[in-house]
Amino acid sequence: MGKISNFAILFSTLCILTVLVITTSTVKLTKLHEERLIYSMKSNIEYYAKRCYLEEKCKGDVTLNTLYENQYLKEMHHPVTKEILNKEMKIQFVNNKVEIDWE
Repeated sequence: MGKISNFAILFSTLCILTVLVITTSTVKLTKLHEERLIYSMKSNIEYYAKRCYLEEKCKGDVTLNTLYENQYLKEMHHPVTKEILNKEMKIQFVNNKVEIDWE
């Protein structure tokens, strides 16, 4: 059996570590990016719902479809899964805060 040189062991170890670091960094960055996309979508819906309430075009329980009909929003898609958001999603304005029922 032939000997494995120290250089080959060091080089292969270095390659494995490099791949591990790149993979974990990519996974973390992708997750962070997706979280920011979802935050942006939520903020957008909350902003236009609050605007609708303050302009007194919306009262009580409002759905996402109401915001579409009043032309506050165009059809929204989930930024990660690309699915169309449920038009019957409930939105309430309580104590100057917008509460959204995401289910």
